[in-house]
Amino acid sequence: MRTTIANRFDESLTAIQTHARQVADEQNRLSSGTKLLRASDSPIAVGRSVDLRTSSAHLDSLKRLQAAATNRMAEAESAMQDAARILDDFHQLYASTQNGSLGSDQLRLFATQARALQEELRQTLTRTDAGGYRLFDSNSLLVMIGGGSNNVDPISVDTVGAIVDLRVLNSDLGPNWLGDVESLDEAIDQITIAPNSLIAKFVESLISGTRPVVPNEEFKTASQTMVLQRIAVGANQARVERATERADDVQLATQTALSAEVDTDYASSSMEVQKAKALLEAAQTITAQIGSMNLFQKLG
Repeated sequence: MRTTIANRFDESLTAIQTHARQVADEQNRLSSGTKLLRASDSPIAVGRSVDLRTSSAHLDSLKRLQAAATNRMAEAESAMQDAARILDDFHQLYASTQNGSLGSDQLRLFATQARALQEELRQTLTRTDAGGYRLFDSNSLLVMIGGGSNNVDPISVDTVGAIVDLRVLNSDLGPNWLGDVESLDEAIDQITIAPNSLIAKFVESLISGTRPVVPNEEFKTASQTMVLQRIAVGANQARVERATERADDVQLATQTALSAEVDTDYASSSMEVQKAKALLEAAQTITAQIGSMNLFQKLG
């Protein structure tokens, strides 16, 4: 079939438009860094990229929660260590007062130290983290450290200490004593400064010059509860560290997959630009040649 000059001219104009668009698209890909300029470029890739971006956003949120849990638990663990040390100091102070050679005047000398320990323990139990959350609470403060997507149930850990077992410092408190107080501060007062608390009685005994009585080594028992809580927090910290490592690995894989889907391959795109420019120049040359032909050349 014979191709007419008019057909060749139309084809060359179409080629100019096609290759000009290819040059513009590749240059846009190079400047924007993404190879998906329109959804029609690759609907499947666009769909996958949306899923990957959603997963990446979830991982970003999860890592922020993990960082918050790590920081709060580090502060809570430090507070538990301080509380255990203070209670140990109370136990040692009690042991010192049991020296039978000490008289009333000598016992009164211990009162200042006992009052200082009393106030230090109260301040420790009311300590907050940088975000204003209490490091000791009557309820747990759960933070999600894993799961929550792809049909995986959320995984949470407690990030604060508990004061419920410190009821050994007040014999009037029952197993459900926290339900009888109106606030956390009131609960802490019940075990540190309330008149019927062991610590308050201990301090008052020393002030009056009488030998204090700690019948069942309650200070030692309370210190051990803090040590056990530190162990539990340490186990949760290890869980958070492992969850953080897994989240980092998954996020790296997600970002790599997303990059493969949407990011421009600069080497390939640069070659495509040069190829499209060469084809564009060829089409422009053909068009110019056809446009410069005279009538006899067109008929011949």
